[in-house]
Amino acid sequence: MENSIRSNELFLELSKLLEAIGLKVVDIKKSELRSSIHIVLIITNNDHTVGVDQCAEAHRLVYPRLTLLEGTREVDLEVSTPGVQRNFKDLYEFELFSGKRCRLYDNSISNWVEGIINELADDGVELTNAKIDDKKESHPTYKVALHDIKKAKLAYSWEDM
Repeated sequence: MENSIRSNELFLELSKLLEAIGLKVVDIKKSELRSSIHIVLIITNNDHTVGVDQCAEAHRLVYPRLTLLEGTREVDLEVSTPGVQRNFKDLYEFELFSGKRCRLYDNSISNWVEGIINELADDGVELTNAKIDDKKESHPTYKVALHDIKKAKLAYSWEDM
């Protein structure tokens, strides 16, 4: 899992811009095509309740800035939400989605662990109310070392609603 998004210039620029309207950047991808630049922007807010209206508002705010930054009006911008089962791509997402349920694959036990993200530290991620899939074990707190996280994603549960 990467730990690089917070050093991405485009991430830093757009984070400042969107922060003013209560939105946060989850992820940003840029690809250059022959005649245009394609940018995919994933956003959320503190409550993680972003909908179509917030995506449209973010698009209206970000698009003019991107045309200036890229020096072209040929910018294709797609703004969306992370979804309920987003695969994490960067360690930053553990911090961003603190308090939300996630599933992660722990290499040290070769199993999936599901719980509420409590904290991201230098040495690992701490989950509360954690359950290990196949073993049917429950733990009030469970810590996974960063190097043992093979894959992680948001998890959806009716109990959290």
